[in-house]
Amino acid sequence: MKKAEKVAYWRQQVDAFQASGLTVKHYCAQTGIAVATLHYWRKRFADSESRPLLAAVPEGFLPVTLAAPVRTPASPVEIYLLSGRSLKLAAPVDTHWLQTLVQILERPCG
Repeated sequence: MKKAEKVAYWRQQVDAFQASGLTVKHYCAQTGIAVATLHYWRKRFADSESRPLLAAVPEGFLPVTLAAPVRTPASPVEIYLLSGRSLKLAAPVDTHWLQTLVQILERPCG
């Protein structure tokens, strides 16, 4: 069996399983397919469907997927404390952490 024929066969099996309404175990028992093999092909088809198709991308360009959302850098925030000290924060911080820090820095020394 050629690779294309094999892929087409397993596409039919996965589609038939999904249309059957049966559990993987019951479908495999009825068709004589190994459970692990059906799982493998279901995952393989799911992975290939989630990838962008290069044919849909204009020539000379490649698809890019960002791992994390891009954030614009925020300008620093400076907090002046009653003690005369100041805090300059260049990134977002946890509010509880900041509250604790300010309370510690505003305590009287000694």
